[in-house]
Amino acid sequence: MKDQDIRGLLKREGQLNAFSYTVIVVLLGMILVLILAAMTGIEIADIWVLGDQIARILFVGLILMFVLYMVDQQRRLRVDLLEAHGELELANEHISAAYERLSFAQHTATLMTSLSETSPLEKVLSDSLRHFGADAAALVGDDVTLIADEGLDAREVQPAIMQVALESVRAGKALASRPVAAGGEAIAVPLRIRGELKSVACLWRSLGSFTSDQLEGLALIARIIELSMENRMLLGEVRDQLSGTLSVLSSLIEQRLPDSRRHGTRIAEYAIGVGKALGLSARETADLRVAALIADVGMLQLPTHLLGVSERDASIEDLGTLRMHPQQGAQVARNANFSEYIQETIYAHHELLDGSGYPRGLKGDQIPLGARVLAVVIAYDSMTSATDSGSRVTGVQAVATIMRGAGRLYDAEIVRAFLQVVGHDMSCNAAGPADTDPSCTPTFITQSETGDASVPAIAPIISPVCELVPPIAIPAYSAEAHRAAL
Repeated sequence: MKDQDIRGLLKREGQLNAFSYTVIVVLLGMILVLILAAMTGIEIADIWVLGDQIARILFVGLILMFVLYMVDQQRRLRVDLLEAHGELELANEHISAAYERLSFAQHTATLMTSLSETSPLEKVLSDSLRHFGADAAALVGDDVTLIADEGLDAREVQPAIMQVALESVRAGKALASRPVAAGGEAIAVPLRIRGELKSVACLWRSLGSFTSDQLEGLALIARIIELSMENRMLLGEVRDQLSGTLSVLSSLIEQRLPDSRRHGTRIAEYAIGVGKALGLSARETADLRVAALIADVGMLQLPTHLLGVSERDASIEDLGTLRMHPQQGAQVARNANFSEYIQETIYAHHELLDGSGYPRGLKGDQIPLGARVLAVVIAYDSMTSATDSGSRVTGVQAVATIMRGAGRLYDAEIVRAFLQVVGHDMSCNAAGPADTDPSCTPTFITQSETGDASVPAIAPIISPVCELVPPIAIPAYSAEAHRAAL
């Protein structure tokens, strides 16, 4: 019933009540007049209506008919109002059921898109048991994921689930509540991924039937699972495309700079470890890894004669060209549709905390966090890796050098996180004699020693035994020394 109909009924009720009250007041008035006349002996004027017998009978009959008509109208109106009330209650029940379906659907969507939930599908099926009042819930496809209520053996329930799933596949549509040969009743909804029927969502209970609302609710949940599976397939394809793009870019860089792939892999491992130590999200850590792998992609734009040329050996003009490769790398990342995080990290990975870096001379927090991480791990790997000139320092010297620059050239918090990854204590970064104290020798650890995949393999491995490491005098560090090391 529409709102307009309900308002019409209420208007009729008001009009009928007003007319009834008017008639009642008139009749009561007439009765009072007659009573007063009888009590006081006042003669009432001879009125034809009251004087003629036939007229009196007709008058009383008309009044009686009018009263009966009013009573009938009141009864009809009451019936209509009761029907309207019933329809409103039914509509309210439908709204409540729809609200419950949508609330559970939102809960399901949250679970299926959650990165923290390790088994979202099993969690959805488990929650479906309580929401639909079922004894078992399953998703039947190439594999069968079945969750049974406590006290039930999943192997005993599976034949009933498989039967209704096969019936749904044959029908190619949702099946309303129906008995199954194995006992109980079940409903099923087929799931189509990219137009192809891939699996069937089923609910089963040992006693009682499922309602049409519950079938609609299961259909809504099945649709959410479909979309989630399609999104995961798309995500997998995007990841494959990203992996292919990374592989192509790495190969191109490798062709121009032969050691760049190994360098990128090492700094990516370090960056992942630092990212986890800093508590970065999984997305940020993944983007940081990509940025590390293709940090030098801008080298593809350099003239051939500048490839492999260090900054200290370059002319002023060539130095300016060399220092443009972060900007050119960011442009390549932008053209390849990498995230803004990756673009900005590549653009600023040679910036230093005091503003002495390039290409924009950013300072402090102006430098993106990812770029500050890369500045540390690139400095370490560049100092400890062999070069054409053979200039290379030990891991101890590299760590001590980076610690010297903490707070000036490098973010101190990131240096601390990096030292956690390589197993060194920041408290050893004291000025003066402590720099030559063997007790401050950093201990590098590897995955094989910790069993923790978050700790990258570090080379070279330095013995934790202080006696095996000679004291090292660490000179004062500067931005020029940093660039010379690179």
